[in-house]
Amino acid sequence: MSDYPRFAELPRPDETGLPLAWGVWGPEDQLGTLNHITSATVQAAAALVQRGQRFALDLPLHVPYGLCSPGGHRRRTAPQHTILSIEVTGKLIGRDDRLDSFFPQAASQWDGLTHIGDPRHGFYNGVQGEQITGQDGTRNGIENMARFGIAGRAVLADLPRYFAKIGREWQPNTQDVVSPAELEACLQDAGARVQPGDIVLVRMGWLADFLAAGLERRDAIMAERTFSGLSGGVEMWEWLWERRVAAVASDMPTTEVWPLHEGKPSLHLAIARMGLTVGELFDLEALAADCARDGHYASFFTSSPLHLRGGVGSPPNAMAIR
Repeated sequence: MSDYPRFAELPRPDETGLPLAWGVWGPEDQLGTLNHITSATVQAAAALVQRGQRFALDLPLHVPYGLCSPGGHRRRTAPQHTILSIEVTGKLIGRDDRLDSFFPQAASQWDGLTHIGDPRHGFYNGVQGEQITGQDGTRNGIENMARFGIAGRAVLADLPRYFAKIGREWQPNTQDVVSPAELEACLQDAGARVQPGDIVLVRMGWLADFLAAGLERRDAIMAERTFSGLSGGVEMWEWLWERRVAAVASDMPTTEVWPLHEGKPSLHLAIARMGLTVGELFDLEALAADCARDGHYASFFTSSPLHLRGGVGSPPNAMAIR
């Protein structure tokens, strides 16, 4: 995109001084930063497949909330799975199944562009609440991502391994903040320079810590909801924007440091104002181990979100192929 504006050139129409990147890809756009993925970026990324090794990046749908006591989240729960027996005129037997209480953002997830709105202006590209209906004509739904098809180059920032190497303290549940300079340094150390259209995967070690914990500790982690993560500040917005990152995802429940602070920018707010695609609770453990073994931190990446009309979020159905 030859007329892609620099971060400093984006309009700042209100007293927050935060940029509003609406209209960059046209007034009807419903994809935001995923527009950085092009046929050329996908074709180039396909050359990363050398061994045909595949890494599924989705957690089971019952993780994490099915591993906690009831009430682990104020709203979301693990789905209730019912397996049904079927019989056809005595000639065939089979099974069908049903999911109840299925929250598409209760395990590995993409946050869609209707997940968060800006209180001053609305949802990405000026969409207002009454336009989010889940019916024909609904706006900014996850089905736009499904139709578009998310594929291309993913780079992995393995923060726990990098921080251990440089002697930097890191705990995933203590509100440690990762600055853009630290994220950049981690990627550079791995020889993984970010390119336009990349999906940036950030391993922070939260998932491994959570899965290794007992029930009491898991309950405490989810009740406290104190998470380390990426800075949600304007400097991180700029880092992602200037590098034309298509999406950023991590193994954390929130990707950015949590809880948020009123009046402060956040990556969640960047969903609305910048069209940023954010992923959470990706399973990056096996991929990170493989990257550490061979020293290459870029992979071919695919993701097929649910084709759910008007959907607010979705399991990513993501895979890294190396």
